[in-house]
Amino acid sequence: MADILVTGGAGKLGAVVVAQLAARGRHARILSHSGAAAPVAGAEVVVGDLTTGRGLAAALAGVRVVIHAASNSQQAQAVDVDGTRRLLAAAQANGLSPHVIYVSIVGVDHSTAPYYTAKATAESLTRQSGLPWSILRATQFHGFVAALLRSLGIDTAAEVAIPEGVRLQSIAISEVAARLVALAEGEPLHQIEEMGGPEILPLEEMASAYLRVRGRDATVRPAPIHGSPWDGFRGGAVLTPDHAVGVITWEQYLRRTKAS
Repeated sequence: MADILVTGGAGKLGAVVVAQLAARGRHARILSHSGAAAPVAGAEVVVGDLTTGRGLAAALAGVRVVIHAASNSQQAQAVDVDGTRRLLAAAQANGLSPHVIYVSIVGVDHSTAPYYTAKATAESLTRQSGLPWSILRATQFHGFVAALLRSLGIDTAAEVAIPEGVRLQSIAISEVAARLVALAEGEPLHQIEEMGGPEILPLEEMASAYLRVRGRDATVRPAPIHGSPWDGFRGGAVLTPDHAVGVITWEQYLRRTKAS
């Protein structure tokens, strides 16, 4: 029986965590809202819902570690706050005191954006739960930055307006997953750990690299674009230069995913 529960185990990060656990001979249990098939063979799926508490007791039965990767920026209060509260309460009621590893974001303690404040609240709930805990804050994933650039028209526009003053320290999702697996196999930290990518780059430079690697002839133009999420990425709060532990650079990521 699996003794590691991964919430959000069918999501982008969770699926990589589950796959890395399987590669180490550890079969995880996945809490799934939809009951979708497991991302890797051997993983156990339990249907449950953080927003209602349905299935949480069954998902937590016999569990030694919980990697809490479930998150929803569009329903942050229901999933990240109330869902975390329900998960922690169910874990306490279970009586096994599992090690809860919460996945967060660098800068949540310096932001007023609703999603970030929800993540910060979930961190506090985890710390105050009385359960063994570790919190891993990561910077933005490379894939997330690529999606942001695509939302600005980088794949089609002849001239791409890039929000000026934005610097990011993106990291490979596989490296964050690897750290979560290591935490699951170790003792609870009872502290917040941060990890970021190997380089801090202006978004204009990241856009230029994207175009170069994909062979597109377009112009990058810095522009005074404000609003979410751009204002939250200015000022350096989302950076962690003292914890630049990632190895895979932005350009290496782009070359590895060039066909996508």
